Amino acid sequence: MRESADFALLGHQESWDQVSRIVHTLRAPDKPPLPAESVREIMPWIPARTIARMVMRSVPDERTVRGVYIESFITPDELGPGTLRQAIGKVRDAIRCAVREGAKVAALGGFTSIVIEGQEELHGGIALTTGNTLTAAFIVKGLERAAFCSGVPLADATLVIAGATGDIGTACARYFSGRTRRLVLSARRADRLARLAAELRVTGAGAEVLVIGEALPMADLVISVASLAGAEWDLADCQPGAIVCDAGYPKNLRPSPPVGNPVQVFHGGMGRIQGGWVSDSAVLDTFYTMPAPFIAHGCMLEGIVLAMEERYEPYSRGRGHITPARIEEVWQMAARHGVGLAPLYNHDGLWVDGDREPVR
Repeated sequence: MRESADFALLGHQESWDQVSRIVHTLRAPDKPPLPAESVREIMPWIPARTIARMVMRSVPDERTVRGVYIESFITPDELGPGTLRQAIGKVRDAIRCAVREGAKVAALGGFTSIVIEGQEELHGGIALTTGNTLTAAFIVKGLERAAFCSGVPLADATLVIAGATGDIGTACARYFSGRTRRLVLSARRADRLARLAAELRVTGAGAEVLVIGEALPMADLVISVASLAGAEWDLADCQPGAIVCDAGYPKNLRPSPPVGNPVQVFHGGMGRIQGGWVSDSAVLDTFYTMPAPFIAHGCMLEGIVLAMEERYEPYSRGRGHITPARIEEVWQMAARHGVGLAPLYNHDGLWVDGDREPVR
């Protein structure tokens, strides 16, 4: 009899290329890859299912936890607002799958957390966490590291947060409030922006509100965490030398060829588990093709850290509850098990500052 899982990781793919690789990996090894059109046709009909089992090791105590990765099979075309009903149904199925696996806590990756916001009845007896607190921790700690390595003092910098009213964006705004020369917030919902700006004024720090097109050219530092179905802004809109943390899933910013003094971009919200993992399937390698080993999204790693801590609870849930104190707490929890910030990197590879070695 198979052992019950300590945790479950629920996710989806952001591109059809990733979907095609997974479908091919799941097929018999002697079968040729399906044409892209065939993948698009069958994908909406594939039910949520466990596609990988893994064992994670805590460092330094060597204790292990068992988990499963459950693919929701939400398609890249179902990441917009017009397909919410289909996406919710697939997340329901993925949660049921986690319950059948005996998982005590499930981490909701990417849009799987967004589509069930406010849908408490979906839990089915299992603790659900969005993983947003540890994701926010990796974003803010990553930006601090990038700024330090680039010689950009936070106290002298203008920080723009795109997607500031989302759960993670709000957490980042609270964390950096009063720590930068200027804090600029941007989001689609004007009412939520006004409430967040008012909250920060009460704390004495304050923040400005601008549309993203006006905000990007003035930014020394950018955190982009908007919930978008695809890239909507161009790096060319940023000033030369700006440090950009693109933590959207999918990515918010379109890459552009460097001209003169290039923008420095890193993919935010990513962590690395020092003890690594062992999986019974090669499917994880099809979408975790990172420039260093054992890198994963913070939302997923939060579920693993909670299992290692034996805290089977909805640690991150709902919008607007992440405080700087909670960020520090989960950061310390992760550190106890060898889970920390991933090396900074982007689509070109490990992040390099001038002629120095990649950031560790």
